[in-house]
Amino acid sequence: MMIRPTIAQATLRAITRPAAGSSIPARAILLAPALASSSRSFSSTPSILKKNKGPNVKSPKQKIRATEDDEAGANDDPGAGEVVISEVIEKTAAKIEKAVHWAKAVIFEGVERGRGRVTPALLDSVRVSLPDAPGQCHLNAVASITTKGNALYVEVWDTDATKHVESAIHQANLPGISPQKTGANTLKIPILRPTTEQRAEILRSLANTVEGAKQQIRMARTDGFKHLGGRKSNGTEEVQKLVDEASKDLDGQMVLAKKEFEKA
Repeated sequence: MMIRPTIAQATLRAITRPAAGSSIPARAILLAPALASSSRSFSSTPSILKKNKGPNVKSPKQKIRATEDDEAGANDDPGAGEVVISEVIEKTAAKIEKAVHWAKAVIFEGVERGRGRVTPALLDSVRVSLPDAPGQCHLNAVASITTKGNALYVEVWDTDATKHVESAIHQANLPGISPQKTGANTLKIPILRPTTEQRAEILRSLANTVEGAKQQIRMARTDGFKHLGGRKSNGTEEVQKLVDEASKDLDGQMVLAKKEFEKA
């Protein structure tokens, strides 16, 4: 009895039988589909969620913002803050030094007057305002000062400026200094040995001068603190140190002035 092969068996024989003239083994034919399918890369992300990631293109606004940030960063200077602090301290120191210099000049003149000495330095603080000149000028710039006996003589080079020089000497408020006009362009200032009351007045005047200088110093400190950003900002300690040193210097000058007056 002959058994007919089933449809499945017939199909398997047809597939496994190599074609005429073919050198490919039957097993290779069966494995080919499997190899082809295994060459695909595995991904757990559904294809519908995958996006085409092209180059990162910025919008026009983003480009402008990025350019501005780059330019700002290029201009940054790590030491810029230190430079600003240094400049503020230098300017504050200059203001303080100016106030101290002015006070010392007035103290020196006061001591000379207290001693009763006749010297042109007694008029060093006098500043003259002329109608045809901007600001004020030193007395030495418009006149010569000489001594003779117990008096100072001021000879003004321009006769028209004599009244302005005389007014400037009065406005200087120097104790014991009172100019007397003796000619068209000459002023005489008698210098008498000061009395005890006059020396006391000179000392009071010098004390007011020192207090005025300290007020200018405090104003310079306030201005410096403001430019530095406040009392607790960087650089304020240096400014305060300048203020303390200047105040101590002026106090020392007053102590020396009192000692000189005691000797007179």
